[in-house]
Amino acid sequence: MKGTRRRVASFVCAAGLLLTLLAAGPAGAQEPVDWRVEFEAVCGTTDASMSFTVEQLTDLIARCDKLAERIGAEEETVRRVYLRRLKMCRDLLAFVLESKKIGQTEAGKPGP
Repeated sequence: MKGTRRRVASFVCAAGLLLTLLAAGPAGAQEPVDWRVEFEAVCGTTDASMSFTVEQLTDLIARCDKLAERIGAEEETVRRVYLRRLKMCRDLLAFVLESKKIGQTEAGKPGP
């Protein structure tokens, strides 16, 4: 009988704790998830970056800049790792953008 009461009491406490965490979770946990999802959305496209338009590349670079601010608020280890990865991603996108701009200007020039 005592064991059953303890189990029920433990279950009620665990359920109460779970409900509390679920109620408070999205407000507190949403920000880190958002920037990581955004990070994957932006940096996960680098393998197809040559097929993007100049406007799409410009938008992705702007998203990288905004994301850097959000990552900058993280703890030191996370901040250092993800800012480094984000910089490499941004640099690649900027290189592709410059290549596309140069290609567009050369395509507009008349031949010899």
